[in-house]
Amino acid sequence: MDIKCRKTSCKHNHGYTCRAKSINISSNTECDSFVADNSKRAEDYSKNMFEADTENYGNSRHIQNVKLSCDKKECLFNKDKACSANGITVIDEGEGQTACATFIKDY
Repeated sequence: MDIKCRKTSCKHNHGYTCRAKSINISSNTECDSFVADNSKRAEDYSKNMFEADTENYGNSRHIQNVKLSCDKKECLFNKDKACSANGITVIDEGEGQTACATFIKDY
């Protein structure tokens, strides 16, 4: 039950854990809460997190401690604009772009 983020240049990213007070996933699955911090230019080691030393990763953050909203109507976890997933992962799409990797299309 945590909120992971691979967008290492975000102001709210602390050891690959999101520290924003509220998070909104937009209708195109981008994280609207992303705030660029040009002083943070850490390399993304999370791709190999099971092989790497875990001392660089922040503690998990329980999802109940943050408002997590979602505008992606087609997502399986969207329940009345609130995310019902046990946790989410936001990935870095480059050049200030983010995406919710937890998105699963609800048929």
